Amino acid sequence: MKIIHYKPLGHSSALPKSPDTLPVEILSQVIFQNTSMEEALEELRREGFRAPNGKKIFTGMRDLLEKIKEIREELGAKTSFTAFPIASALSDGPVKSGASMNKDEREGSLHLLPEKMGGTPPLTHQEALTPTADRVNELEKLEKSLKRVYWGYDPESIDDARLEELLGKDYLEKWQLIKNLDALIFNQGLMEHGTTGLKLTSRGLQKIARNILKEIFKPRKVDPLCRRLSAQHATEPYLTEGSRPYRFGDPPLINPSQSLLNAIMRTGAKLPIKLQEKDFSVYQKEVISRAATVVLLDLSRSMRFENRYIAAKKVTLALHGLIQERYPHDRIAVVGFSTKAYTIKNAEIPFLTWDETNPYTNMEEALDLSQKMLSRYKGYRRQVFLITDGEPTAHREKGYLFFQFPPHQKTLAKTLKRLQGLARHGIATSIFLLSQEKERVTFVHQMAQRCGGRLFHIQSGELGWCLLMDFLEKKSRWL
Repeated sequence: MKIIHYKPLGHSSALPKSPDTLPVEILSQVIFQNTSMEEALEELRREGFRAPNGKKIFTGMRDLLEKIKEIREELGAKTSFTAFPIASALSDGPVKSGASMNKDEREGSLHLLPEKMGGTPPLTHQEALTPTADRVNELEKLEKSLKRVYWGYDPESIDDARLEELLGKDYLEKWQLIKNLDALIFNQGLMEHGTTGLKLTSRGLQKIARNILKEIFKPRKVDPLCRRLSAQHATEPYLTEGSRPYRFGDPPLINPSQSLLNAIMRTGAKLPIKLQEKDFSVYQKEVISRAATVVLLDLSRSMRFENRYIAAKKVTLALHGLIQERYPHDRIAVVGFSTKAYTIKNAEIPFLTWDETNPYTNMEEALDLSQKMLSRYKGYRRQVFLITDGEPTAHREKGYLFFQFPPHQKTLAKTLKRLQGLARHGIATSIFLLSQEKERVTFVHQMAQRCGGRLFHIQSGELGWCLLMDFLEKKSRWL
């Protein structure tokens, strides 16, 4: 037998400090603004990160350079301030032009200095300024070295001891966090090496998705937390553990407590208790509603305006994380479309960018691909979420791409036909329009009417709330 003895910690024992961690809120903001993990980390090292209220959360190299500049300015002001008192201490006052002090006057002026100097000869003006000048030179050298690192040179070229001497221990710790940023994220299990470079782990993606959900659903002043958690605003049904009489053919999910109670009520409290078929009670299974969702992301060039693209990526990753964590029986896929449509993996969502080489909007192909993907899920509730900022400008014509702007009537007609196909197959459609242009609004209204779907005409900042609430409202209704 293995015996383990537990011994309480003494009052003098100190618990080890927890390792440094990078707040997931920082990654949630930085990665969506870059096209790779390497670019995101490089930006974080250089620029640091500040909260929306201006509070500095992560110190970058730019902050270190600003600190050096601030110290240099203080030293410059100090030098100009101390120059006059040192000169006046060595003289009895201003000397007129062409005049000079004789030996007796100079000796007399020396007696004005404090006697606590211990007889040490006073410093000359140049000698008094030498330590300050040396520190300024050292700061200039450190500044040049940091600028080289800022533009991609080896971080090991920085002398940590010298940095601590010039900037202090606090800034040394901040510099070490900058230098060891990759190792810090690796140790948290948020990042790993992939075939094409660094990438986020499943745990990292889930943490970021959870953080986005927390931001989207944080309580508002007009919507108190107590009201949001009330029964009428709940997004899931209450879990109940009911039971019912056994029927022939039921799976053997017998509720023993209720079955014994039924037998006692029938025969009385006599031993032994004899069970009959009519005494058996089985657990009442809850109906599980499974949903299959396809998110269509517009990757055309116009999505880069008004923060549309970042908002679309954030809500897509948040929905992916919500389904994985709370609805594991559901299925979700992401399709990006510009000139052509293609599927997107979960790990690729944060680093997506608009398609510069294929700027057209081929909505017809995206809808066709989503219908084919959803046709595989028999018995699922199927739905499409279309996130776009305007009209389709391209379609396939006998295997070739047809493009025209303003959109050709044939392009619009083919897109509407695909939407009608979704409706015929029982696929629910929700359209999220991130545009204020009248022509686009008119056509998207036609799209919603053709497929019997929902239309959300919103700003980028409202996308997360509207899409997730639409998903949860449908989920609650289907359950």
